[in-house]
Amino acid sequence: MRRYRSRKKGRIVFGAVCLALGFATVFLLLDARVRPLVRRLTAVQAQTLAAQATGRGVSAALERCETDYDALVELQRGSSGAVVSVQTDAYAVNRVRIAVDQAVTNVLAQLAQKPLGVPLGSLTGLALLNGRGPRLPVLISVTGSVQTDFENRFESAGANQTRHQIFMNTTLTVLTVFPGGDTKTTYAATVLLAETVIVGAVPNAYAQWSQK
Repeated sequence: MRRYRSRKKGRIVFGAVCLALGFATVFLLLDARVRPLVRRLTAVQAQTLAAQATGRGVSAALERCETDYDALVELQRGSSGAVVSVQTDAYAVNRVRIAVDQAVTNVLAQLAQKPLGVPLGSLTGLALLNGRGPRLPVLISVTGSVQTDFENRFESAGANQTRHQIFMNTTLTVLTVFPGGDTKTTYAATVLLAETVIVGAVPNAYAQWSQK
């Protein structure tokens, strides 16, 4: 009787071990298939989030900031009326930079709250089922860093005329962390902030991006 119980107990233990090994094998196979898929989907989502956050953030910030040419730049003229120097208002420029960086960061934080889901059909490897079926939720963490700088461009606008353009370059780097890995995506956007056409001879010192 004791031998029978001992054998029965041994079978139960053996069955439990086999079942555990089976679950572990299935888990490892699913993980091996899911992880590359999650990495690809996360990279795509990160690029989308970066583009949306940059576009919406820049638009929202510029609506609140004064970005007319006269608000950012002061042209100094001589007695003859010719431009002798160009000075930028560092305070006004920095105010725009801070507003853009904060707005983009806030929009990214709002968009990043949407969970990422992996379609179960994509795990089969079959083209017909790719992207279909219920989604397997995946926990991800999204963080971003924003850098905004400004660029001057000077070009001829006709006889004795020069066009001065101020461009704002905003770069958003998004780091997305998911179980078993992470992805980093960088998105850059350039916006024409202000411009004017200056008539008259322009001295060599004109090209200096000076600050008040």
